[in-house]
Amino acid sequence: MIRLMVVDDHIPTRQQIIKELTTGDLIEILCEAGTSDEAWRVAQQLLPDIVLLDLHLPGLMSTEDLLRKFKALPNVKVVIFASKAPASDVLDLLEAGAAGYVLKDDPSALIRMSILMVSRGSTGIISPSLPRHLTRLTADERLILRHLTKRGKLPKAAERIGIPEKELEATAQHLAAKLELDSIEKLIKWAKKHGF
Repeated sequence: MIRLMVVDDHIPTRQQIIKELTTGDLIEILCEAGTSDEAWRVAQQLLPDIVLLDLHLPGLMSTEDLLRKFKALPNVKVVIFASKAPASDVLDLLEAGAAGYVLKDDPSALIRMSILMVSRGSTGIISPSLPRHLTRLTADERLILRHLTKRGKLPKAAERIGIPEKELEATAQHLAAKLELDSIEKLIKWAKKHGF
């Protein structure tokens, strides 16, 4: 049985996901929390197997702060539970220590399966609603995409990054090919669409 902590400040959402996840005998709801501070305090005391963590919580700690703290607890894993998912944020949170990222409007069976996979040691589990190539982007590639979307012009982006324009163009073409896009313009549109 997976000992789950559900952290969400919106009580009806929390109650609904608890109801959906506790059908069957796979998941036991160990505890709940509504703020970042409460989540940290309770997790330290009870050491859940998995924390299903809302992305935006009231309290003194950011999601990244909570992830760092949870990482220090023995055998506690985190699955982010968000209502939206800008691609760059998803990857930043996975790198910060989240083992998975699901959306609140994903079917409960999918959320349950993600929790099960994380409990068995899987990492980088993301909602199928997210772009399929997302987890293949490195931190440097995400930085380049962020610079390209600011104005969408290679000379300005190269200047901001501090590299020659030809080098950025070659990198952007490689990135477009990696994402199965056939031009830098399509790469920039893709990046904007996914929140870079």
